[in-house]
Amino acid sequence: MKHFLLGLLVSGLIALIAFLADDWSLLFPIAGAVAVIALVWAVISSVTAGKQVKSSFNTSSERRRAQQARNAKVKNLVLFALPNLVLALVGLFILS
Repeated sequence: MKHFLLGLLVSGLIALIAFLADDWSLLFPIAGAVAVIALVWAVISSVTAGKQVKSSFNTSSERRRAQQARNAKVKNLVLFALPNLVLALVGLFILS
């Protein structure tokens, strides 16, 4: 939940920047870039973390814990990207 709130905070800062610049068309490129970076980071971290050496795990519980940690990291990155993605879509469709 804290990652979602952090995403909301970043979205609020982006909206504040657009308001202070008096250019609402800034919402799409800035919020979209933040959302895309977070989503690409989630995909890359999920793919590369799965390529660990399987022989380094001794038990299935270690593998399960590592998989749960990877899933939690990806979920947190998606939760961070979600408010920024919504703000980018608002900037693209409504404010343009």
